[in-house]
Amino acid sequence: MRFLTEAECQSWVSTRVEHQDERGRPSRLAAHLHHVRFLLPQTPGQLTWLCQFISRCLSPRRSCLLWVTDWAIFPSSENWHLYYRLRQSYADHRLIDEAPGHFFLDFEDPDMTSFLLIGILSGWDMHLIPDLAYGGPGTAHGFVCHDEWIALSHREPATAAEWRTELQRAEYRLLPGEAA
Repeated sequence: MRFLTEAECQSWVSTRVEHQDERGRPSRLAAHLHHVRFLLPQTPGQLTWLCQFISRCLSPRRSCLLWVTDWAIFPSSENWHLYYRLRQSYADHRLIDEAPGHFFLDFEDPDMTSFLLIGILSGWDMHLIPDLAYGGPGTAHGFVCHDEWIALSHREPATAAEWRTELQRAEYRLLPGEAA
Protein backbone atom coordinates (compact mmCIF):
# COMPACT_ATOMS: atom_id res chain seq x y z
CA MET A 1 0.00 0.00 0.00
CA ARG A 2 1.12 3.51 -0.85
CA PHE A 3 -0.26 6.97 -0.23
CA LEU A 4 -0.47 9.37 -3.18
CA THR A 5 -0.55 13.13 -3.43
CA GLU A 6 -3.38 14.92 -5.24
CA ALA A 7 -1.14 15.35 -8.33
CA GLU A 8 -0.26 11.64 -8.29
CA CYS A 9 -3.96 10.74 -8.03
CA GLN A 10 -4.80 13.02 -10.95
CA SER A 11 -2.04 11.46 -13.04
CA TRP A 12 -3.16 7.91 -12.23
CA VAL A 13 -6.81 8.72 -12.95
CA SER A 14 -6.00 10.47 -16.25
CA THR A 15 -4.89 7.15 -17.77
CA ARG A 16 -7.83 5.11 -16.44
CA VAL A 17 -10.95 7.26 -16.37
CA GLU A 18 -12.63 8.71 -19.46
CA HIS A 19 -14.69 11.45 -17.79
CA GLN A 20 -13.10 13.82 -15.28
CA ASP A 21 -14.07 17.16 -13.78
CA GLU A 22 -12.01 20.36 -13.92
CA ARG A 23 -9.92 19.19 -10.93
CA GLY A 24 -9.00 15.88 -12.56
CA ARG A 25 -11.39 13.85 -10.42
CA PRO A 26 -13.61 11.15 -11.92
CA SER A 27 -17.25 11.93 -12.59
CA ARG A 28 -19.45 10.62 -9.82
CA LEU A 29 -21.87 9.03 -12.29
CA ALA A 30 -20.30 8.90 -15.75
CA ALA A 31 -22.93 8.71 -18.50
CA HIS A 32 -21.26 5.75 -20.25
CA LEU A 33 -21.59 3.47 -17.21
CA HIS A 34 -24.53 1.66 -15.59
CA HIS A 35 -25.05 2.62 -11.97
CA VAL A 36 -26.39 1.08 -8.80
CA ARG A 37 -27.00 3.75 -6.17
CA PHE A 38 -27.97 2.89 -2.63
CA LEU A 39 -28.12 4.36 0.85
CA LEU A 40 -25.74 3.51 3.65
CA PRO A 41 -26.99 0.83 6.05
CA GLN A 42 -28.97 1.79 9.12
CA THR A 43 -26.63 0.11 11.60
CA PRO A 44 -22.84 0.29 11.89
CA GLY A 45 -22.68 -3.49 12.11
CA GLN A 46 -23.59 -3.74 8.43
CA LEU A 47 -20.68 -1.57 7.29
CA THR A 48 -18.06 -4.31 7.32
CA TRP A 49 -20.18 -6.45 4.98
CA LEU A 50 -20.79 -3.42 2.78
CA CYS A 51 -17.10 -2.57 2.48
CA GLN A 52 -16.28 -6.18 1.62
CA PHE A 53 -19.11 -6.21 -0.92
CA ILE A 54 -17.79 -3.05 -2.59
CA SER A 55 -14.34 -4.58 -2.77
CA ARG A 56 -15.74 -7.75 -4.37
CA CYS A 57 -17.65 -5.67 -6.92
CA LEU A 58 -14.44 -3.95 -8.00
CA SER A 59 -12.58 -7.24 -8.55
CA PRO A 60 -10.62 -9.00 -9.90
CA ARG A 61 -8.19 -6.12 -9.96
CA ARG A 62 -4.49 -5.50 -10.17
CA SER A 63 -4.80 -2.41 -8.00
CA CYS A 64 -7.27 0.19 -6.77
CA LEU A 65 -7.04 3.86 -5.90
CA LEU A 66 -9.20 5.06 -3.02
CA TRP A 67 -9.09 8.83 -3.41
CA VAL A 68 -10.54 10.87 -0.56
CA THR A 69 -11.69 14.05 -2.30
CA ASP A 70 -13.62 15.81 0.47
CA TRP A 71 -13.40 15.59 4.25
CA ALA A 72 -14.21 17.77 7.28
CA ILE A 73 -17.82 17.94 6.11
CA PHE A 74 -19.09 16.48 9.38
CA PRO A 75 -16.19 17.03 11.82
CA SER A 76 -18.04 15.38 14.71
CA SER A 77 -18.14 12.11 12.72
CA GLU A 78 -14.43 11.98 11.98
CA ASN A 79 -12.06 9.88 14.05
CA TRP A 80 -8.72 11.38 13.07
CA HIS A 81 -6.89 9.51 15.79
CA LEU A 82 -7.98 6.16 14.37
CA TYR A 83 -7.31 7.23 10.78
CA TYR A 84 -3.81 8.55 11.44
CA ARG A 85 -2.86 5.60 13.65
CA LEU A 86 -3.87 3.25 10.84
CA ARG A 87 -1.99 5.37 8.32
CA GLN A 88 1.10 5.47 10.56
CA SER A 89 1.08 1.66 10.67
CA TYR A 90 2.11 1.92 6.99
CA ALA A 91 4.97 4.29 7.92
CA ASP A 92 3.27 7.34 6.44
CA HIS A 93 3.05 10.41 8.65
CA ARG A 94 1.61 12.92 6.19
CA LEU A 95 -1.73 14.61 6.64
CA ILE A 96 -4.67 13.66 4.45
CA ASP A 97 -4.49 16.96 2.57
CA GLU A 98 -0.84 16.20 1.69
CA ALA A 99 -1.61 12.72 0.34
CA PRO A 100 -5.34 11.96 -0.03
CA GLY A 101 -4.82 8.92 -2.27
CA HIS A 102 -4.67 5.38 -0.92
CA PHE A 103 -3.24 2.96 -3.51
CA PHE A 104 -3.83 -0.74 -2.91
CA LEU A 105 -2.43 -3.72 -4.79
CA ASP A 106 -4.62 -6.74 -5.51
CA PHE A 107 -3.58 -8.65 -2.37
CA GLU A 108 -4.25 -5.70 -0.05
CA ASP A 109 -8.00 -6.18 0.07
CA PRO A 110 -8.29 -6.13 3.89
CA ASP A 111 -6.33 -2.87 3.93
CA MET A 112 -8.63 -1.27 1.38
CA THR A 113 -11.70 -2.46 3.27
CA SER A 114 -10.37 -0.90 6.50
CA PHE A 115 -9.67 2.51 4.96
CA LEU A 116 -13.01 2.46 3.14
CA LEU A 117 -14.78 1.73 6.43
CA ILE A 118 -13.10 4.64 8.20
CA GLY A 119 -13.96 6.96 5.29
CA ILE A 120 -17.63 5.97 5.33
CA LEU A 121 -17.87 6.40 9.11
CA SER A 122 -16.19 9.80 8.78
CA GLY A 123 -18.62 11.04 6.14
CA TRP A 124 -15.99 11.58 3.43
CA ASP A 125 -16.40 11.73 -0.35
CA MET A 126 -14.27 8.98 -1.89
CA HIS A 127 -13.69 7.62 -5.37
CA LEU A 128 -12.68 4.00 -5.88
CA ILE A 129 -10.93 3.51 -9.19
CA PRO A 130 -9.87 -0.09 -9.82
CA ASP A 131 -7.40 -1.26 -12.44
CA LEU A 132 -9.41 -4.35 -13.29
CA ALA A 133 -7.90 -7.53 -14.68
CA TYR A 134 -10.52 -7.39 -17.46
CA GLY A 135 -12.37 -4.80 -19.55
CA GLY A 136 -9.72 -2.12 -19.80
CA PRO A 137 -9.61 1.33 -18.21
CA GLY A 138 -12.83 2.87 -17.04
CA THR A 139 -14.78 -0.39 -16.79
CA ALA A 140 -15.85 0.11 -13.19
CA HIS A 141 -15.91 2.84 -10.58
CA GLY A 142 -17.17 3.40 -7.07
CA PHE A 143 -18.16 6.61 -5.35
CA VAL A 144 -19.00 7.15 -1.68
CA CYS A 145 -20.85 10.40 -1.01
CA HIS A 146 -20.94 12.30 2.28
CA ASP A 147 -24.72 12.52 1.76
CA GLU A 148 -24.86 8.84 2.80
CA TRP A 149 -25.22 7.18 -0.58
CA ILE A 150 -22.87 5.03 -2.62
CA ALA A 151 -22.74 4.44 -6.36
CA LEU A 152 -21.16 1.42 -7.98
CA SER A 153 -20.79 1.75 -11.73
CA HIS A 154 -19.90 -0.70 -14.49
CA ARG A 155 -19.73 -0.68 -18.26
CA GLU A 156 -21.81 -3.87 -18.49
CA PRO A 157 -25.50 -3.56 -17.56
CA ALA A 158 -25.63 -7.24 -16.50
CA THR A 159 -22.92 -6.66 -13.89
CA ALA A 160 -24.75 -3.65 -12.45
CA ALA A 161 -27.95 -5.75 -12.38
CA GLU A 162 -26.15 -8.50 -10.41
CA TRP A 163 -24.97 -5.93 -7.86
CA ARG A 164 -28.49 -4.52 -7.60
CA THR A 165 -29.92 -7.99 -6.95
CA GLU A 166 -27.37 -8.74 -4.22
CA LEU A 167 -28.04 -5.40 -2.52
CA GLN A 168 -31.79 -6.03 -2.65
CA ARG A 169 -31.28 -9.46 -1.05
CA ALA A 170 -29.28 -7.74 1.70
CA GLU A 171 -32.19 -5.29 2.08
CA TYR A 172 -30.33 -2.14 1.11
CA ARG A 173 -32.38 0.83 0.03
CA LEU A 174 -31.77 1.44 -3.66
CA LEU A 175 -31.90 4.88 -5.27
CA PRO A 176 -32.42 6.02 -8.84
CA GLY A 177 -29.21 6.05 -10.90
CA GLU A 178 -29.01 9.82 -11.22
CA ALA A 179 -27.10 12.01 -8.79
CA ALA A 180 -28.91 13.24 -5.72
